[in-house]
Amino acid sequence: MPLALALDLGTTSLGAVALDPAGEVRARVQRPNPAHRKGLPSGHAEQDPALLLQAAIEALQALAGQIEGEPAALGLTGQMHGVLLSGPDNEPLTPLISWQDRRANEPAGEGESYLTQVLERCPPDALAPLGCRPAPGFGGVTLYVLSQRNELPRGEWRAVTVGDWIGAKLTASPPRIDPSHAAALALYDVPAGRWSEAMLAAAGIDASRLPEIAASGSVLGGLAAPMASATGLPAGLPVLTAIGDNQAAVLGSLPAGERAVQINIGTGGQVNLPIDRFVRAEGMDTRPLPVGRLMLTGAGVCGGDAYAWVERAVRGWLAAFGQDLEPAAVYARLSELAAAAPADNGGLRCRPEFRGTRRQPMARGRFEGVEFDNFTPGHVARAVLDGIAAGLHELFASAAGVAPPSSRIVATGNAIRRNPLLAEILERRFGLPVWMPQEQEEAACGAALLAGASCGMWSDLREAGSAIRQRRASPS
Repeated sequence: MPLALALDLGTTSLGAVALDPAGEVRARVQRPNPAHRKGLPSGHAEQDPALLLQAAIEALQALAGQIEGEPAALGLTGQMHGVLLSGPDNEPLTPLISWQDRRANEPAGEGESYLTQVLERCPPDALAPLGCRPAPGFGGVTLYVLSQRNELPRGEWRAVTVGDWIGAKLTASPPRIDPSHAAALALYDVPAGRWSEAMLAAAGIDASRLPEIAASGSVLGGLAAPMASATGLPAGLPVLTAIGDNQAAVLGSLPAGERAVQINIGTGGQVNLPIDRFVRAEGMDTRPLPVGRLMLTGAGVCGGDAYAWVERAVRGWLAAFGQDLEPAAVYARLSELAAAAPADNGGLRCRPEFRGTRRQPMARGRFEGVEFDNFTPGHVARAVLDGIAAGLHELFASAAGVAPPSSRIVATGNAIRRNPLLAEILERRFGLPVWMPQEQEEAACGAALLAGASCGMWSDLREAGSAIRQRRASPS
């Protein structure tokens, strides 16, 4: 039986799966990402590539030990926007500077930040084809920071994403980048399908420093013999170019061609709407979606991190009075209390932007309509959940008129899996039924579906998408 494999190089964890032709997960591996570098200056976020590669090898080795079938191809996906610099033999010359890095907000002179300088150097009409507004943590902006600080390596180097670099190490071949990761660097002209000359000039980067662009779903190379020995997978196994984890999660949860909105609520929140042509919508990115498609993405809004604040606040209040409860117990009780609150929540409302948003980093959370009787733990918890749904709906509404109507919501992420009330709130807010994939490793499954479609397990992504197993999230 052929199996489509995938490796997900996440920010906090690594996952690997093996899918059979019916879409059933035959093997899975999940383990923490051990590569985070500690002791960095405030606002800096980096990972050690060598540790990440070793963790990837160990995850694939564990997956190989569970497999009962014939691996057909290996798909790759992982964290987006970050960048590392590698040498001619794929050796890492810098750490991975991840999407969480905020050094671009630091002053670059005369009160301006590095980010402000980049935006001023790029003509306004050249920003729209990027499909996104450059932001801290985006690879193109990070490269500008490094160049201005004289921190770029001497000699030959190439800027790659971590997925591109891992793929190159697995296949012993030059790195190549797909459109989803190229666009995530904010250096890619999405409608033209090539590097943006204007943005490269603004960032001070020559195109020769970037990898060749390859189509999503194309084969990067065969698994090199040393890596086959290290992982236990067959030498020559086709390895695909990496795709962004945002796109992979859409592929793994929303069948290709369906008119629906995909919502992910994990630490943050995202709204994804597949579209047929390049358009722009306020507050949303226009991103490549394999294969040869596009999607509108509203990213960086509030999600599970905001609800986690409620749990931490409640435990903090209780601790001040000598009560020590486990987080799981607090979450369980908050869910009960929030579900018992009235639908109008007694008038209490919340904008849960406690850490700001990608587009408004200085925004902060606020409560409104506070009365004597409506600031209970249950009301506060429900207000935050309502606020999460409201923020997602604002992005969805901004795409009205440019995206086709949606028939339902396909939801992913632990925040919604662990809180059925959030699914009910989304249904009321959007006026659409909420469904969820049965498998939780949506990004890894999406990369596996792409790998299977590329190697003939399925004829194309539309047929592969028919293998996605789903269930109704809310009975209402």
